[in-house]
Amino acid sequence: MRLPDRFRTISFRLSLGYGLMFGLSAVAIMAVTYVAASSQMEGIVRASIAEDLALFAHGFKEGGEGGLRQEVQERVDSAAADRFFLLLGPNGERVAGNLPTSAWIAGVSATHLSHAAPEAMEGARGDTLYAEGISLGDYRVLAARRSDILEVIRSILLSAILSGCVVTVALALVGGIVVGLGPSRRVDAIAATTRSIVEGRLDLRLPVSGRGDELDRLATDINAMLARIETLVESLRQVSADIAHDLRTPLARLRQGLEGIGRTRDKAGLERAVEAAVAETDAIIETFNALLRIAQIDAGARKARFRPIDLSELCERVADAYGEVAVDAGHDLSTAIDRRLAITGDADLLTQLLANLVENAITHVPAPGRIRLAARREAGGALLEVADNGPGVPEAERTRIFRRLYRLDRSRSTPGHGLGLALVASIAELHGARIDVGSADPGLVMRVVFPPEALAGRSG
Repeated sequence: MRLPDRFRTISFRLSLGYGLMFGLSAVAIMAVTYVAASSQMEGIVRASIAEDLALFAHGFKEGGEGGLRQEVQERVDSAAADRFFLLLGPNGERVAGNLPTSAWIAGVSATHLSHAAPEAMEGARGDTLYAEGISLGDYRVLAARRSDILEVIRSILLSAILSGCVVTVALALVGGIVVGLGPSRRVDAIAATTRSIVEGRLDLRLPVSGRGDELDRLATDINAMLARIETLVESLRQVSADIAHDLRTPLARLRQGLEGIGRTRDKAGLERAVEAAVAETDAIIETFNALLRIAQIDAGARKARFRPIDLSELCERVADAYGEVAVDAGHDLSTAIDRRLAITGDADLLTQLLANLVENAITHVPAPGRIRLAARREAGGALLEVADNGPGVPEAERTRIFRRLYRLDRSRSTPGHGLGLALVASIAELHGARIDVGSADPGLVMRVVFPPEALAGRSG
């Protein structure tokens, strides 16, 4: 038999478990209370009987038979309805008291009775009594108390304890269910949102109540994961569209070149056609290799290679490597690099990032141009900056230049496959850095801003 969904939730099971635990705890506590209270009440009765017997012993010691008889009679005259006494003479006759002679328990000697636990006996009206007796010379004296009142009190106490246990368990269950309704509703909302996401609504996010509890922390982490997935899926869609658009031309040229090979008759023409086909193939392979590198970086696989690195030295090496290249292109490459600037990261990837930025400036700035490479501390973190005095990038295009295979119209005639800045963006994101694109008035300035936690010795 299948239970309703509400009764199969974790919150209900927890409520049931806590209810049973509280119930058992209440039973244990109240059982101890019952035993202790019963023992205490019985102890009071026994102490009262012992007090009477001590008084009789004192009377007998001070006044002999007369003193004993006087004490018993005074206690009988002043006794409440629950107190009973019996004084037996040397021959077993009743001398005083409000109990019949038969009240003395047959077959039990006075010596044994005085040391025994309270014994139950039937009184003159059929009441159950707790009694103790002692021998004083030739006399035997007995003091007793009615036990029915004690039993009534015990019965009332036991009923109250059982009722309290039932109420405690019921309140624990009801309270647990009521408390569990909130998390259950939130889990239902999360499940509904998750189903919509599975159906393709990657723009949706799990609800966050703002309480900061474990469900909120879980929802926040999942939302971050969903945002990342949405970005990757959108990037994949964009790459697919860009590949279909941008690689169609080189593939068409490759096909035409291969067709031309079949029609070429002279050896020189055949060699040129093969060389052109190989060049087109190499360009296509290079494009796909760049896409693969970006995919690996986006997956975060390279984070295992993060180490403290000297960013200042890295910038100097890149500047030295591209100094002659810039001069050959008719440009002036200058630097402004702070000393001992260290961050935690992948040295190879950061070299690739900086090289792509410098190479992008060298390629797209008309000669003669000025290119400046800077590295410094800023806002508690580190800053890489590559600025030039070229034509710059229109403001509307600045957010698009980091898309894969995206190229400005004026740059389609220049070498490249439109993946250099996309690779820069992926490397920066892997290092937790952001890229700011601005105007150098004239020209373009690209800043890679590393957060304070990226600095070597402060990460982790």
